[in-house]
Amino acid sequence: MNLNDYTSSSRSKVLVYGPPKSGKTALVGKLAAAGFQLHWLDLENGIKTLLNPAILEPKYRGNVNVIPIPDHRLYPVAIDTVRELLRGGLKRICVAHGKVACPICSKQPDAKHSELDILKLGAKDILIIDSMSQLANSAMNRGILKELQKPGGEEYKKTFTDYAVQGSLMEQVLSFIQAVDVNICVISHEMESESLEGREKIVPVAGTRNFSLTSAKYFDSVVYCTVTNKQHRAHSSTTYSPTIITGSRLPVSIDDIKGDGLDISPLFFNPLT
Repeated sequence: MNLNDYTSSSRSKVLVYGPPKSGKTALVGKLAAAGFQLHWLDLENGIKTLLNPAILEPKYRGNVNVIPIPDHRLYPVAIDTVRELLRGGLKRICVAHGKVACPICSKQPDAKHSELDILKLGAKDILIIDSMSQLANSAMNRGILKELQKPGGEEYKKTFTDYAVQGSLMEQVLSFIQAVDVNICVISHEMESESLEGREKIVPVAGTRNFSLTSAKYFDSVVYCTVTNKQHRAHSSTTYSPTIITGSRLPVSIDDIKGDGLDISPLFFNPLT
């Protein structure tokens, strides 16, 4: 096929990361005020941020469909639920346990459920995964759950095999994200990882340091959030910093936007299509 005949997908995959309390959730939540319908997979109760009317006006809350997934060390449900949702098809997730086709809640007629088929999401829908850090923890804890449940399990030392299992699960999730024709925004935290050049780099958390170093390749745009001179800032250009992973495949940059005007919605209006 000649490149002139190639038509790229109009859907965008965006990764937003940074240190805690750097404005990641608030930045992503503002997409609701930009007219997008957000389907928010809440793995670590970060959605509380959007209840602050100074961050998201109450009139836009109807644009946020919250799907709670109460993941924790002894109940690592997030990795399986997210994988099931990314496979497509109508999924029914119970509110109490965040589980697809929950055997407990299916027997209770008054149990609350959320329903979602990501393959039916349109151009103004965005699937939010909050956060990839918790998802990576879930992938690890799922693999070692039997060990954690044993007496003294909190002392268990992770093995190479455990990290390999975590990497395999996370690679599967990120491959789904890369391939599916859906707008997706993933939130994560930051970590230091040594690059091939032997230089420490700030990268999004996606599991091990080595795997996290390559996680950006699955996304169209990678945005780094920080606080500078008492102002929230976000950066998406490849030239922002040689030691912080950022960049975009689109001819769009949000680096010059400051403070309350921060907006990543241009990354979802794909000018290449």
